[in-house]
Amino acid sequence: MQLSLRTRLTVWYSLLLVLTVAVFSTAVLWLHWRLLLEQLDDSLRAISATANNVVEEELEDRKDLPHAASDVAEVVRSGDGAVEILDAAGVPVRSNARRMLPLPAEVRSPGFTRATRTLSSANGRPWRVSVRGRSSHGTKYFVAVGAPLDEAIEQWETLLKACLIGIPLALLFAAGGGWWLGRHGLRPLTGMAAEAQAITAQTLDSRLTVPPSTTELTQLAGSFNRVLDRLGSALSTQRRFMADASHEIRTPVSIMRTAADVTLSQPSRDEGEYREALVAIAQQTTRLTRLVDDMLVLARADGGGYPMVMTSVDLAAVVNECVRELGARAEDKGITVHTSLEPLTLTGDEALLRRMLSNLVGNALAYTAQGGSVDISLAKTDGRLMLSVADTGPGIPPEDRERVFERFVRLDPARAAGGAGLGLAIARWVAEAHGGTVRVVSSGSAGTVFAASLPV
Repeated sequence: MQLSLRTRLTVWYSLLLVLTVAVFSTAVLWLHWRLLLEQLDDSLRAISATANNVVEEELEDRKDLPHAASDVAEVVRSGDGAVEILDAAGVPVRSNARRMLPLPAEVRSPGFTRATRTLSSANGRPWRVSVRGRSSHGTKYFVAVGAPLDEAIEQWETLLKACLIGIPLALLFAAGGGWWLGRHGLRPLTGMAAEAQAITAQTLDSRLTVPPSTTELTQLAGSFNRVLDRLGSALSTQRRFMADASHEIRTPVSIMRTAADVTLSQPSRDEGEYREALVAIAQQTTRLTRLVDDMLVLARADGGGYPMVMTSVDLAAVVNECVRELGARAEDKGITVHTSLEPLTLTGDEALLRRMLSNLVGNALAYTAQGGSVDISLAKTDGRLMLSVADTGPGIPPEDRERVFERFVRLDPARAAGGAGLGLAIARWVAEAHGGTVRVVSSGSAGTVFAASLPV
């Protein structure tokens, strides 16, 4: 079962809190036990020091260790604890002591000097025992002091019970608080999800509400809105493309249909009339074929599915071939074409580069008036190939110098030439596909200069 983000956050938050509280409680219980033992050890050291003073005084007077042990039993009071004096062999001096202490096993080992241990008595009762070796007036002995751990264990167990009762309650409140915080914190995200679901292809102008504070949700909403902006722009471009394409396709289709209907309106016509109709249909078919081909190139370019075949291309030779192919159009308008080409090659798709050059030169011929000129130059500048195409047309207004590279955009002189407005868009795409660009270098009443910059 897939858990919601709120549930997962609450579960992870609770698990992390359980781990943190468990570690913290363990540390607190361990430290509390250590403090209890240290307090008890301090008390045992004080009692041991008092007992040692009594033994030293007695040994100074009588040099009798058993008698000193008796004095210790009478003078030193340790509450529930016990004090015993051991001889040099680690054996209790007074066998009839009030309470026999559990002693460390190593107390009878040679070289033993001191030890502080937690031991169990014969009845299983835990004791804290401190044994210290002493020497006074030539007599070696041990002072053993101990106290039962019942009270310390009771205090520690009280703290343990408090932890066992308080920690689950704290975790319960924390889990509830984590659930509420998760619900409150994710509420803006839930709202944005609802707004996003309401956006359709018909409401692409709608945008998510951006939270006022600068948080991660603000960045998320802003990023999503920017995606919607790009998507809206792409769909708008697509719709405009489809509308313009439909308009462009309708014109030659209408002309062909009209020519066919007029020709077929009479039972018979002479050869000249049939030929005239077929010539009109052939011209519009050629125009329609070129338009569909250009649209297919742009559609495949948008989808990233255009197969590029990279080879070594002699760019100067390709320019000369394009000039020869378009020579008839230049002669019809009396346009003089000048070329200044350096022998340069580059790695690229020859068919696409040929289309780019043909579109740039064809655009220059379309804009140039009767008797004008077109200058084409190819040179290497700053490590890049620069192809310039200059015409003597009427120029392009500054506000249209980027717009002419959009699809189906035609200024008035270009409309007269019958173009569909896709040539410059294809030329720029080809240049960009090769790591370059096409731009308007200059434009005015003396003409326009287009330049294609390509990497070597």
